[in-house]
Amino acid sequence: MLPSLTSLRALLLAAVTILGSSCRARAQETVVVFAAASLSEPFRALERAYEAAHPGVDVVLNLAGSQLLASQLTEGAQADLFASADTQTLDRVLLERPTAGPSRRVFASNRVVAVVAADSPLRTLDQLGAPGLRIVLAGPEVPAGRYARAALDQLGIRSAVEANLASNEDSVNGVLSKVALGEADAGIAYATDLARSPSLRGIEMPATVQVSAIYELAVLSPEPSEEQGTAFAAFVVGDEGQAVLREYGFSAPPPN
Repeated sequence: MLPSLTSLRALLLAAVTILGSSCRARAQETVVVFAAASLSEPFRALERAYEAAHPGVDVVLNLAGSQLLASQLTEGAQADLFASADTQTLDRVLLERPTAGPSRRVFASNRVVAVVAADSPLRTLDQLGAPGLRIVLAGPEVPAGRYARAALDQLGIRSAVEANLASNEDSVNGVLSKVALGEADAGIAYATDLARSPSLRGIEMPATVQVSAIYELAVLSPEPSEEQGTAFAAFVVGDEGQAVLREYGFSAPPPN
């Protein structure tokens, strides 16, 4: 029995619908971005701005300590771009993962500060070495932890502060959390972290401390979305991306 005209129309409509859905699925592109925990807020803003400017592109963020992301990448995790809180961790990844052309770029800088509760009696950096205090730092393998120890070395108080060390955290977020929850009296984090931690205040490093956190990114290749990874990297280092980073307290990258 031949199908009716109505049935043929229904079949044709179903075929068109399936084909349209398939085309839309193919048109959707994904760019996977691994970024340091301290970049969480600006990179979420960059994600929204990039997706708004590039319909059909989905930015997927993986935000964690740079050293944790590096371990994932060297163990085979797939990503199109890695934005690290230091160059050393990026070096580690690129020993095993090539870049997509000349795409390695320093894109921002930051500084470290001591963080304490807003009502803490602590006012000076020297007080961090007072016996009985509970200090929390990012671990020595974490960029924030390396920067913190370099600053303490320059201040000449590293041994006294480390004698008070209550824990080593795997990201700067862990440092902030311990201090905010009252599980530590003080820690060292990035200046940009204070903007998202209203219950904390900072104790600034003196000008004699020459420690700057340098953020660098690279597009990883070969990956399925190398073209989008390159485009997102260009967005981060471009005028709009740099404006977003400044809005969240990051400084321009140092001159070459």
